[in-house]
Amino acid sequence: MPNPTTRALAANLVSGALFHERRTVPLWWWVVGAVFAVPTTEAVVVLGPEMANHPTALLAVGCLVATLLVEAILLILLGRSDVAVDRTGLRAGSAMLAATQVGRSRALDAAGARLLLGPGLRADAELSLRPWIKTAVQIEVDAADAANSTPYWVVATRRPAELVAALDLIRRPEVH
Repeated sequence: MPNPTTRALAANLVSGALFHERRTVPLWWWVVGAVFAVPTTEAVVVLGPEMANHPTALLAVGCLVATLLVEAILLILLGRSDVAVDRTGLRAGSAMLAATQVGRSRALDAAGARLLLGPGLRADAELSLRPWIKTAVQIEVDAADAANSTPYWVVATRRPAELVAALDLIRRPEVH
């Protein structure tokens, strides 16, 4: 009997989206960025050549706003990576693995991912990682063509069990 996660994923197969995750940066990164903006602004206002002679509140506020804006843009760009599974295959960031090439997959906890990405990593593996996400999924590649020599993918995800279930559905759609 299929578990509730598998039943929910099978229902989503009709609509086309089996799994989707936006790998945004954690909230505490935003807090740390804001905390660093104040000393950065102070350093520019105090040490800047023009601002040291004629410091004004407007220049300080403008510098603070500019620093926060640059940090926000960088954090948004860092978190723009998605992981998605649909009938066509797996998309992790800008990389795509066709459904016909999806092999067995396994969820990795933080320790398992660290071990695989350390001494166990193959140089020809495809990696889609984010440093703030510790869990991952390893996906074997069933390569029909000799040009694709990638043995497996490692994709960072906060929901590894759901990603494995979605990959199992597209791997063998005739079974479900």
